[in-house]
Amino acid sequence: MLMKKSLLTALCAGAFMLSVTSCATFTTTEMMSFSGTIPAGVSTAEVKQVIKDAGAKRDWIIKDLGNRTYEATYVARGHSIKVKLTYDKDSYDITYLNSTGMEYNAAEGTIHRNYNRWVNNLKHDIDLGLLQAEAR
Repeated sequence: MLMKKSLLTALCAGAFMLSVTSCATFTTTEMMSFSGTIPAGVSTAEVKQVIKDAGAKRDWIIKDLGNRTYEATYVARGHSIKVKLTYDKDSYDITYLNSTGMEYNAAEGTIHRNYNRWVNNLKHDIDLGLLQAEAR
């Protein structure tokens, strides 16, 4: 009876470790890079406004650092990410700065899968805003 109990305990512990490892594997993913094109004819003032509007739409905190550079922070359910957004007359880039609770691993280039989704949503809204500005 004791041997059966020990075997059952070992099996349960093994199953638990496997589930914990599996969860960690599925919550992290390769960190993507994000950039976009600024359509010809869209002014610097319009780009600035598009970035602010896109951030506000998705609850990002946008801080203007000057010289066509922004720091954008997103906070959700105990997680936070901070990115740097820079642009020139032709393009923009969104670059990872830091995060909390996002399982970031610089050596492996991985982060919680929500990072890519949150930043991609911001990028999508910026792209859409730039296209709308071009059409005006």
